[in-house]
Amino acid sequence: MVPDKKRLQYFSWLTLLGMSAIGILLINYLQHADAKQVLLGGKPYFEQLLTGLSFGTISAALAILLIRGKRFKPVRHRFETLMHELNPSFFNILFYSFCAGVGEEVLFRAGIQPLIGIWPASVLFVLLHGYINPSNISLSIYGLFLVIICSGFGYLFRFFGPTSNCVAHFVYDVAMFSFLKYKYRPATA
Repeated sequence: MVPDKKRLQYFSWLTLLGMSAIGILLINYLQHADAKQVLLGGKPYFEQLLTGLSFGTISAALAILLIRGKRFKPVRHRFETLMHELNPSFFNILFYSFCAGVGEEVLFRAGIQPLIGIWPASVLFVLLHGYINPSNISLSIYGLFLVIICSGFGYLFRFFGPTSNCVAHFVYDVAMFSFLKYKYRPATA
């Protein structure tokens, strides 16, 4: 199935608004905390921004090094093909990354993580994204790498604040999507 930009845009809005809403409900009703305080708290915004930019950049650089390896060629090819079929503009990449970076982080880090812990929330996130697949060892190894990255997002949230992990996720996604779109081209038959 060829991805549809309109459908992806719809799902991006749903991720931003829907996942954020669920996260806020979890904060208010299961954590019995003030969502405004949780989502606007933490260290000074400049420090959160700088920490998120740094972690997101380093994480993306490590991920790019990993998927450039021979073992990960099938994984890289899968994502390259998807990017080629979708052919997003850079604005689309920014939009998808923003929606995921905010919506997913509000749900998983602010909403779920305080209830189950950093590592279980990270594993759940990666499982729901389909990166752990016993029949695809390379994809599963990449998924385990993502569990580590996601736990880093969790520690950013815990020790710096919500802006830091949202920025890190956004930077990671922009870098990875851009790399897959602009650096590599799917092999032609």
